Amino acid sequence: MKKSILLIVAACAGGALLWAAVPGFVLWNNAELHGYMAKIAAKMKTEKVLGQDLGKWGNHWSSITRRNGDGVGELHEKVTDLFICEGGEATLVVGGTLTSPTSAGAGEMRGTGITGGRKVTMKPGDMVEIPANMPHQLLVPKEFLYYVVKVQQAAPQSPEGFRYWSKADFLSWKGKLQAKLAGKNVANQEIANWGNHSQLMVYRTGDGEVEIHEKQVDYFIVQQGEATLTVGGKATGTRVTGPGEQRGGTIAGGEKVTLKAGDIAHVPAAVPHQVVGTKDFLYAVLKVTVE
Repeated sequence: MKKSILLIVAACAGGALLWAAVPGFVLWNNAELHGYMAKIAAKMKTEKVLGQDLGKWGNHWSSITRRNGDGVGELHEKVTDLFICEGGEATLVVGGTLTSPTSAGAGEMRGTGITGGRKVTMKPGDMVEIPANMPHQLLVPKEFLYYVVKVQQAAPQSPEGFRYWSKADFLSWKGKLQAKLAGKNVANQEIANWGNHSQLMVYRTGDGEVEIHEKQVDYFIVQQGEATLTVGGKATGTRVTGPGEQRGGTIAGGEKVTLKAGDIAHVPAAVPHQVVGTKDFLYAVLKVTVE
């Protein structure tokens, strides 16, 4: 990548690389994400938890957090949480009711724990979606590192729609999507929808089309394989495929980055992008509708 177009913005993205030519595009590679386990530990003194902001874009934002012990019970009335485990192990308790609840600010509640609820174990590569207004708590026996996406909701949500996917669950989608290819080089399946954001699985065996989503951000969460992502530049010759959606054509200019298993990329709305150079590429896409 040319140094003239590369910015290192520690205050905004915790040292992640941002492309000045493509505002809002960020790539966190697998090694960088795992490196936060030691990087954050070096800053911790007596704290059991310490986080690092990675970027904020209107109604959604990202961070990475390390925990060395149990957290408190939490409830966010208008904010949905998505956790991706990057290291360590934890038990997530969701649902039930907060024990001894107290206000922690507008729309925020905390408690000493949770009464009732469901427990799931989180290990590296696992992901959960915790809907707004749902109590949750992380129980950490030793250490736990996790990437977080928070999505603002317009109003308090019904505490439904919790989702848990293990790494094995994600990898199992390869076979399911291969069966749907039917001579094409891409197949996808929506696996969850929460209104202003949704998630789908995508499997590619060849180059994709240029895509532009006028009002949707894409988080690419790579599960398996390797590909080249072209992002930014000027798209020409595209066709309208639906409200705010364009496909096809070509990209003139733009930046090229390599995506590998464990990487996470944030592609802003209205930015042309294209996945190429792959024969075997499996990834999850979190789509967030921007306001």
